[in-house]
Amino acid sequence: MLGYIFLLLSHVISQEIEHAIIYGSTEGLGYYYVDIWVGTPAVKQTVIVDTGSRLTAFPCAGCENCGQHMDSYFDYSKSKTASLVSCEEAVCSSCNDQKCGYSLSYAEGSSISGFLIEDFVTFGDDFEHSKAVPLKFGCHKRETNFFRTQKADGIMGLAFPKSKTPSIVDMLYRSRDISADIFAICFGKEDGYMTIGGYNASLHLTPIKWATLYDDALYSVSLRGVIVGGVAVNLNSKENSKPNSIVDSGTTYTVFTSSIYDQLWSTIEDICEGEEFCDGEEKHIAGEDNACYVYDHKKYQDIYDFFETFPIITLLIDNINVDWMPEYYLSAWPDHPNVYCIGIYSGAENILGSNFMRGHDIVFDRKTDQIGFAASDCNPIYVHGNSRTIHEKYPSSRVIQTSEFAYQFSILTGIFSSLFLLLGYFGYRKIVQWKNRINKEERSEEMPA
Repeated sequence: MLGYIFLLLSHVISQEIEHAIIYGSTEGLGYYYVDIWVGTPAVKQTVIVDTGSRLTAFPCAGCENCGQHMDSYFDYSKSKTASLVSCEEAVCSSCNDQKCGYSLSYAEGSSISGFLIEDFVTFGDDFEHSKAVPLKFGCHKRETNFFRTQKADGIMGLAFPKSKTPSIVDMLYRSRDISADIFAICFGKEDGYMTIGGYNASLHLTPIKWATLYDDALYSVSLRGVIVGGVAVNLNSKENSKPNSIVDSGTTYTVFTSSIYDQLWSTIEDICEGEEFCDGEEKHIAGEDNACYVYDHKKYQDIYDFFETFPIITLLIDNINVDWMPEYYLSAWPDHPNVYCIGIYSGAENILGSNFMRGHDIVFDRKTDQIGFAASDCNPIYVHGNSRTIHEKYPSSRVIQTSEFAYQFSILTGIFSSLFLLLGYFGYRKIVQWKNRINKEERSEEMPA
């Protein structure tokens, strides 16, 4: 029996999931980021959560063309476990001064370049149980535009591996630190929660709805329709081909091709002309193409009452409906805190950006090529009710304590679940034995003397 208990407990406890608080917002920083720990001894680097790219990269010591960020540039010469990636390795596409180089440009016009390093990297706030894994990452020697001005140190690419460039998810899975090739991202209005190896169902307000991922490079889905406040938007039949939309956490706002955007915006304007809808004075702001709406805090003391005057935008992805609530597609304009603009723009392709992802725990199941959506306010249980957004409000010591509690709680849950299974098993055996005894007695009574 003890052996059976041990097997059950080891099975429960071995289902490892790494978890971390996400910081940031669409309105404030324009992105969401997490902490990772790099090298030996480990030092913190802050990286933007990006499902639209593969490489993890941040500035290294000696960079003269990098901006001023949250943390010191990573000095690989001080890490006992760091090594340069050889030009002969398959991952290397260019070589300069015997260093494997990289150069990447991003859709918004910024770029990074440098050389590749391999060192140990740790993801997750549960420091006592998180595992450091070897990862090839970029050391910036040059940053331009947004990368140069952002507060976060760098970027963490989470797309499918290509050209043998694995992500932190790939390395955790290969090292068996996690038991499933899954990660989940939950963006709130501010901050959020990320898991690797599974998802935290306690954050979900609705069951998960699953759709298909159609690309082995980026996380592409098939957008089959759009409904605004119950009114269907007419899409060109060519727009329904698959895949046609990328779920990209590294893009701040949501972008649609002009044919979808024009129809969508026309439908929104028609609905907002109604007296009961979009209850705010229209305001045009320089540099913003869309009409914005002024929030009257005297009329609506609770801002969510203001949000409820706007229509719900529903995206039909495969055969599921994903509701995009007004409080998530409306964004406060930085210079006008009481002015809210609809964060939807026109572009060359459909990109479901971080403002679309808000309010859902989005599960990327890379093993089965599925993506799941569960409504959530995306507040981790151990920061619920606290003031948020400011990184310094989450000191490491507090994270360790709360994460240790969560870990111990999961173990206790596993123990009780195992005991429950054992009780059920032995209860079942008792019932079977009781029935067998009755049947035996009945048969003995029926036998002739």
